[in-house]
Amino acid sequence: MRLSFCKQSNSKSCNWLVSLLTLSVVSGAFAGCNSAPVPVIDTSKQAKESVADECRRKLNSVIGRMQPESMAMQTRNASIAVSLNSWMSSCVSEEDRKLKLSEANAAMLTVSVQRAASQSRFTESDVNYIRDCLLLSQLTESLWKQTDEKSVGKVRSDLDRVHRLFQHVMQNVSPLQVAETRIPLGLYDVLLTGRGSVEDRIWILAEALRQRQIDSVLLKASTPGDPMAISPVDAADMLLVVVIAEKALLFDPVRCTAVPQDGDQSIIVTDPADVTLIAQVERWKTATPFVVANPSAFAPRMFLLQQRIEAQDAATMYEELAGGTSEIRPLVQRLSEALGATWPAETFKVWDMPEQQIAAAAGLSEQQQEEYTLLLRPLDSPFEREAISLGNALDDPAVNQEELSDEERLQRRIIALEERWSRIGTSSDELFGKPSRRLLRARVAQISGSLDIEMIQDLRQIRQANMQTEIEVEVPINGKQVRRSAIPLPIMIRTVQQNALGDTLYWTSMIQLSRHDVGAAIATLRNFRIQYPDDPTVFASMMNEADALIAYANLADAITVLKQADVEQNPEQVRAHWWLTRLEAAK
Repeated sequence: MRLSFCKQSNSKSCNWLVSLLTLSVVSGAFAGCNSAPVPVIDTSKQAKESVADECRRKLNSVIGRMQPESMAMQTRNASIAVSLNSWMSSCVSEEDRKLKLSEANAAMLTVSVQRAASQSRFTESDVNYIRDCLLLSQLTESLWKQTDEKSVGKVRSDLDRVHRLFQHVMQNVSPLQVAETRIPLGLYDVLLTGRGSVEDRIWILAEALRQRQIDSVLLKASTPGDPMAISPVDAADMLLVVVIAEKALLFDPVRCTAVPQDGDQSIIVTDPADVTLIAQVERWKTATPFVVANPSAFAPRMFLLQQRIEAQDAATMYEELAGGTSEIRPLVQRLSEALGATWPAETFKVWDMPEQQIAAAAGLSEQQQEEYTLLLRPLDSPFEREAISLGNALDDPAVNQEELSDEERLQRRIIALEERWSRIGTSSDELFGKPSRRLLRARVAQISGSLDIEMIQDLRQIRQANMQTEIEVEVPINGKQVRRSAIPLPIMIRTVQQNALGDTLYWTSMIQLSRHDVGAAIATLRNFRIQYPDDPTVFASMMNEADALIAYANLADAITVLKQADVEQNPEQVRAHWWLTRLEAAK
């Protein structure tokens, strides 16, 4: 019919149409006979894959900004929270975003935590919590690998790894002095400064164990213990219970030891007693079990984030407390079964210490904020300064400079410079120099689990740079000669650098202990006390030296050091006395 139409019309356009139709038929024939069918592209599938890739990119980017080393160099928590919420709104389905805090979980939380956990949006506090999770995940991964490498040829167990973590936290978080008061700090800042309370140690341990999916609970006795008692069961007011291989094992965070079984006289307890040891002791039968966790851990938004995070950044961020929010077996149920009928699920509570500490650290007064800045200022070191070159800027215009000798002009300029510096505020880079923040970067790497020998070299170089006590000044005379002089750094700078000097030496000993370089660690700890006898970590250095000496089987020297530490001024006197008792019995 098409051909007959063309014959009648006899037009060029009709001939063109016939050719096109003929070509289409021929092409179709060839495609059907001699080649594979032309693939049909599913554009909807491509679009879904593109969206998924973009969501992964978004999440990886924001997680990268929350890595400890990244957050150490910037404090834009608000913008990170905005990015997290942007990812949530565009990459998590509306149905998932409606996930609610269950009634069972809410019933165990304070009103303020309920309110915070019920929010669908991430907060600045969440950003800090996620950073802490990533840091502790890296730290525990490093300690687990180190323990396994040391145990080559032996049976590797979670108990060995937990012992290593327990020892690491006890060594690296020095207790505050007896009469010392300090501004409230969060978990990260406690690790950064290396100083905290017994409660801080417990909090860090529980959060770190969670990263390895090991459950723990804090038991607080109903009545005070007897501090003079030999047994931790009779002396302790609180014990940390760690569930390993379905056994609820006891650890004493005050004496920094696993609780020994009856008859165990080991100096270093490696086979902890379980809860059956205290189940029939009245003050422990009526003890209260406390779940230890950052309040953000109970927020459903953390569950949604944890499900979607990439494997290389994996961290445990969510805790299913009593059940009902997710399909995860509830923590209280797991712990209650491990502890036994003495402590049923209804007796469990959430420890309020992390909540209070986080709130206090976030609400520092103006004066406390200044104290916080000064506390962390040594981590900005070493301060980079170049020689200062001065022209006529410091000359007194009321004095005829031509009548002065070169020496008089030099002295006048130096005096004017010193007067000018005395008026400069403590926040000025002209006073401190430009902060390199090398110590901060090294410290973050250390608390994240880096134990390389290069870490010790970095700390030594930073220490050397912080020994500068003067600034070189170049004073031109008559525009030709340059006279060099030096002026002392202001007392505030020298104090900051002095603190950094002590910190770098002490933290070097901690790396040596972690690397099991016992001889070097003992020498560094002794050198530290000689150089910094008034440092607040002096007693902690004694306890860590005693620990190293015991590992070195040098019990006589360990006893000598512990006798020096068995004084009221030592915040760990109870630990020193307990260790002395075990050592004397081992003679």
